[in-house]
Amino acid sequence: MPNIRKTFNFRDGVQVDDEVLVVTGDRVGIGTTSPDKSLDVRGNVQVVGIVTADNSIISGVGTFGGVKLGSGIILDATSGVVTATSFKGDGSTLSNLPTSQWVDIDVGLGFTSIYNAGGNVGIATTDPRHGLQIGGQVNATPQQDGVGISSLGHIKATGIITASTFNGDLTGNVTGDLTGTASNATLAATATLATNAQGLTGTPDITVRNINSAGVGTIATLGVTDFTTPTLKGHSTIRSIHGSTLTLTVTVAAKTSAHRYNGQGGSNAFLIDGVQAPFLTLTPGRAYRFDLSDGTTATHPFRFYYDADRTTEYTTGVTAVGTQGSAGAYREILVSDTTPTVLHYGCQSHALMGNGFQTNSNVLDTEHNSTVRGTMTATSFVGPLTGNVTGNLTGNSNGTHTGAVTGNVTGNLTGGVTGNLVGIITSTVASIGVATGTSLGIGTNVANADIQIHDATGASSIVIGKNSAVADNNLQIRYGGGASAFSDSEALDIINHGDGNFNYFITGISSFVWHRGNANPLMALSSTGSLGIGITQPQHKLSVDGTSKITGVATFTNAVFIDGVLTVQDATISNLTGNVTGNIKSVGISTIQDLESTSIGIGLTASGNKFTVNNNVAERFFINNGGNVGVRTSLITPNIELDVNGDARFAHGLVVGVTTGLCAVDFSNCVDIFADNASRAALSYMLPPKVTNAQRNSLTSRTGGAVPSGAIIYNTNTNKLQVWNGSSWNDCF
Repeated sequence: MPNIRKTFNFRDGVQVDDEVLVVTGDRVGIGTTSPDKSLDVRGNVQVVGIVTADNSIISGVGTFGGVKLGSGIILDATSGVVTATSFKGDGSTLSNLPTSQWVDIDVGLGFTSIYNAGGNVGIATTDPRHGLQIGGQVNATPQQDGVGISSLGHIKATGIITASTFNGDLTGNVTGDLTGTASNATLAATATLATNAQGLTGTPDITVRNINSAGVGTIATLGVTDFTTPTLKGHSTIRSIHGSTLTLTVTVAAKTSAHRYNGQGGSNAFLIDGVQAPFLTLTPGRAYRFDLSDGTTATHPFRFYYDADRTTEYTTGVTAVGTQGSAGAYREILVSDTTPTVLHYGCQSHALMGNGFQTNSNVLDTEHNSTVRGTMTATSFVGPLTGNVTGNLTGNSNGTHTGAVTGNVTGNLTGGVTGNLVGIITSTVASIGVATGTSLGIGTNVANADIQIHDATGASSIVIGKNSAVADNNLQIRYGGGASAFSDSEALDIINHGDGNFNYFITGISSFVWHRGNANPLMALSSTGSLGIGITQPQHKLSVDGTSKITGVATFTNAVFIDGVLTVQDATISNLTGNVTGNIKSVGISTIQDLESTSIGIGLTASGNKFTVNNNVAERFFINNGGNVGVRTSLITPNIELDVNGDARFAHGLVVGVTTGLCAVDFSNCVDIFADNASRAALSYMLPPKVTNAQRNSLTSRTGGAVPSGAIIYNTNTNKLQVWNGSSWNDCF
């Protein structure tokens, strides 16, 4: 049928082949003659393009390659996945959903019980480390705030735990107040109380097996019904009910480092209730029984003493029962207000097995050795006084005083003084004897020197010798004048009144030096016999610094050395002919037209070289006998003709070889070098600096800046020649 572009209007509708296509009014039917919808299709529909509908109702099965409903719902026919922004409604019949960690284990029992099959449960945390953890990890370092409960029932909390009651054993530290009744509560063997634990109230029954105190333990009130086995460590205070007897068990064992006297005295130690020789504090009004029934004590008689050295035994209030080392044996001491403040327990046969104990009686034992720290005041002191007395002693002191007395002694001193006498003695002393003091004044009350002899009107002197008469075989040191014309009122005289020599002796390397004032040495005689005038360290038998004049004849039997300018007045010296043997030293300018010498030294001797300049090695220049030259060195490296210990600069060029250089640095003809009667052709190569990567990376310029471009090195790590281009090192091959 040809394509006809024409509009046809059918007033009563159109029907094609019965039910294939029916158009009746405003309805179109396909596969039906009575369509009840605008488009009624009975059968399968295939649409290749886009179908747009405001509302679609499909009563049968709809097959789509893919469906997209708006922008929120997508049905993928290939994968079968439905994608939507959310799902709402009853999901009880959904299957094959992802499994949860929460498992209901009591299904059908009338209640719900779930557990986490995945492990730990965390609240306010994403990293639970306990069965149930709230907040941070209490086991972390540093500790985090939180609560952890393990499957064993352990609770670790960093905060405050509050409960109406606590049942069971309490393990760990308790910080704060414990309020309430603890029924039949016991402390575990390893339980410890917090440092500031306090506030136990009520009437708790507490059973304590051991009380361990490393320092001083103080308890205001402690009621004890059975306290027979206390544990004592260090300085322990033992208190019992007034009038009761406290029993302490004594044993013997080898000393350890825990003993106060370890390494001293005997090798064994007394143990009190298992503790090595503790220092005890005993209370007046109580009795303390030391049980000596243990067999280890049999050969160590237990006693009480006034001091650690067992000088005097203390027996007041002491009772001994039985044979030590046998059953029922003990030694008991009753402490009273008159018991000495400090006593000691020890072995009668072996030194320093025990320790001391104090009684808090505030009684000073005046019958035995006592140590007082501070000021002691009494109406009188009777008996020998041993030790130092600092302060004023008013009254009579009879007896022997051994030790130092510091202060003033007013009155007569009868007898000898052993020790130091510090102060002023204002009396006539016929004889001092042997005395040691910081200063001694004769003729003055104030000694301004170690020994001062003062006579305002005449001469003062010290006489040392054998005879009583001053001028009879004695040495006299006198100031203030004598019978000589040179000895006036301000003269110092040293006089030997005997016929012997006046000798000066030194045993070391010191010198005799004469001075004028404190800073003007005039003359010195060294220990080697060299005399210097105007010089303190003469190097020759006679050294004179300054102008000297000899009015008589001076004879020199040996060589004359003149270090300086020789001026000869009215004398003629002929020419010097012949050979000069020895060194010619000139400190000024010397002009020599012709000089023949086997060796020349300038500033020093030639020291075996042909020519040497400067004594300082860092400034030295020399030519040795082989013609080798050394600069700033004292030693030339073997087979080196020029050895320079420093930098070398060539202003015009450097040429190695036998020809004239063609450029600033010319090594091209080094293969032709012939020296030492042999060819150097085998050595005709050049070696650049060999460095590692680390050494290369630390290279700088001489001024400390960057390496200049063009620098060449041989890298020993890569075994390659490298050049610096200003920014990086590049291999040459």
